[in-house]
Amino acid sequence: MQKILFLSFLLFFITACSNDEQVGEDAETVATQSQPTVSGKSSGVRQGLAAHKLVFFLDPNGGPCRLQVTILNDMAAELRGKIDIQYVQTTVPGDRDIFYQYGIRALPTLLLADANGKEISRMSPGVKQSDDIRRLIKTIPHS
Repeated sequence: MQKILFLSFLLFFITACSNDEQVGEDAETVATQSQPTVSGKSSGVRQGLAAHKLVFFLDPNGGPCRLQVTILNDMAAELRGKIDIQYVQTTVPGDRDIFYQYGIRALPTLLLADANGKEISRMSPGVKQSDDIRRLIKTIPHS
């Protein structure tokens, strides 16, 4: 019974974003900047040219979410022109409807959507490494 409780607590801790201290300046800068959302509504409009979107649901105050921001920042040059990264944040009131629309209940969560916001694929919640993100992007249907 203790093992089950411990594993449940550990799983919750890993997948939930907490109010830890800042991880780094890059994460703080990106997480606090206004980023576009899936719906096309935006806190700071930046529309890309890619036909698909990597939608990143995050709490900018959470340690795991800030770690995921750092990983995405490291991949930015590689992803440029292939896919738009859209940040959907718990701290932006207009983004909350998007959390409900996609049924997001744990953070950080990454999902792949087409240009219209239709979900193509979703990764399980938690911090994903760059190889995992590359595999997700390879699932984009070729037209």
